[in-house]
Amino acid sequence: MARLLSVLVLLSVAVSVYCDIYMHGPRGCNNRNNEDGGGGRNNGNRLFRSENNGNGGYCWGPSLSYYAGSKLMVEWTNQHGCGSPNLQCNLVLQYLCADDNGAPEEVVRDGTTTDTIPRNLAGAQAVDEKGQLKYGMNENYYYYANCTNRNRNKGLFVADQQNNMGNSAQSTRQNTNQGNTYGYECGEEAVYYPYWHPSPWKDIVVFTNSKDQCKYYKKESQNVMDKNYCDGTPDQQKFNNENECKSNGGNWATQKSWGLDAPECLPAPFNRDNHLGNGASGFTNTYNWTLPTQKEESCVGSSSCSCVLRIRYNVSTAEVNWNLDSTSNGVNSPVTGDPYVMAGGSNLSLAIDTNEYGRTFQDRSFIFKLIARPSGVSDSATIYNLNVRGKRGNIVQVYPRVEYDFSPNDLSVTTGDYIHFQWTGCDNSGGGQAGEGLDASDRSNIVQIASLSHNYPMSDTEINAKGVSKLFENDADRTNLALLGQEGCLTYDELQADGNRDQNKNNCAKLNASPAYFNGGLIRMNNTGSFFYMSSRNNNFSNRTQKGTIVVKPVLPTYAIALIVVGGVVGVGAAATAGTVAYAKKNPSSGAAGFIAKVPGLNRI
Repeated sequence: MARLLSVLVLLSVAVSVYCDIYMHGPRGCNNRNNEDGGGGRNNGNRLFRSENNGNGGYCWGPSLSYYAGSKLMVEWTNQHGCGSPNLQCNLVLQYLCADDNGAPEEVVRDGTTTDTIPRNLAGAQAVDEKGQLKYGMNENYYYYANCTNRNRNKGLFVADQQNNMGNSAQSTRQNTNQGNTYGYECGEEAVYYPYWHPSPWKDIVVFTNSKDQCKYYKKESQNVMDKNYCDGTPDQQKFNNENECKSNGGNWATQKSWGLDAPECLPAPFNRDNHLGNGASGFTNTYNWTLPTQKEESCVGSSSCSCVLRIRYNVSTAEVNWNLDSTSNGVNSPVTGDPYVMAGGSNLSLAIDTNEYGRTFQDRSFIFKLIARPSGVSDSATIYNLNVRGKRGNIVQVYPRVEYDFSPNDLSVTTGDYIHFQWTGCDNSGGGQAGEGLDASDRSNIVQIASLSHNYPMSDTEINAKGVSKLFENDADRTNLALLGQEGCLTYDELQADGNRDQNKNNCAKLNASPAYFNGGLIRMNNTGSFFYMSSRNNNFSNRTQKGTIVVKPVLPTYAIALIVVGGVVGVGAAATAGTVAYAKKNPSSGAAGFIAKVPGLNRI
């Protein structure tokens, strides 16, 4: 039990403020599902405890499908700062997957309602009128039931909240009401990392402002460390440590580690406090994740993996450091609620909520599919994912989300690499929000432009001109990425005759006839150069910009090719020089000897 006391404290509290952490790529849900995307979410308890403002999160769109082992850029914004001396901060990226062919109570899904999943097996198995699993679920029912039944760890720091808390592991300092659960999340696991009991989450990376913690994170991660629990009757399963478990007749069981590499541990990326925006680079903070393969997730082989990504953002201060335990509770707590302090002989009042010192915010993606690579694309081939982030609206309407952009919008690849072009959106992104085409709809496309400062796409004549490098070699790909495979399109004359053409569902010029999800497929990049592109629908100077760059480099850069050529010449020349020097030494009166004598360096050989 004593070993548990030093675990990193990542605590949270429900407070209604604009702040926190939002995932933009892939699109973060912030507990949303299919409700109207223009206002606040319907249900903050749907899947997990986010601690974020209800206006955050994107509305549901059809799931994206990523190829196994492909590269996905994860991007987010966090409001309270990180990577600075103003606070202690960690960010943890994790994922979980489940097989679509599993039991209903174990299948990961978005669900078809915004209601919270009932806390029973029947609720986990419930379907809607179309036969689809009704309620959203990330963690499975059995994990939730075990957590709810298990005693909480009473060796943890809870400040002055110990008298308000229940006994269940669902009860934490920031959520003392153990009956107020969030989907099938385990309250204790959600706010402590690394967790000491089995969890369905697999670690990707930890960002920290304390490098000294990295060794601990890597060692304690369930990727590499077995985790224990008490197995037996429900009364025995409640015990959270080996001594109590065995003394009450239970079996202290072991769940093997995931058998994965330890998570990467990196310095926390900087962004300033009170700013829900970009980091030091001028762009959102990001991480390039290489997605799992069949080796890590067996369901990849049958392309039946449904997965979810979560990011946790943990903040604390010097008063409440990561290593506090239960000996600092109650009167020994370093922080008290709204205290008065003396300054210059007078009282000053501080705004302190003990629930907020050591706090976790969280966002999760919608479900995405992890699928096997198509035949002809080897496991060693590099695949990059190019998606679209953001939603319809101007900068005020979308906040704390972001406006449309490509993700990534600056991508560098090598000849022979593949790019998977796909994106999703919804048709209820908020009525009356600024944007083009059908009201409340998200749509994007790609057309090549001559430079990032251009706002007219290159014409067919310009693209096919001699010496011009095409972004898409195949004209069919270029047409597909521009027009999205729309059918039933009105002619130019028909559109001009329609006084409300922007809202006409057959206005293909505004992409109105395209579905919310578009899959442009895998495209192999063979032409070197820098290519620029935009969305003809959403790029609206000077209201908003949706542009991107793809740089395709040769397998070897130009200087490396030059060095190889020069090296070959030098190699031949060196052999010839060595022969000349040897001849000159044997024939000192020869012309070769006279030449060698005049060359600095060679005359000393």
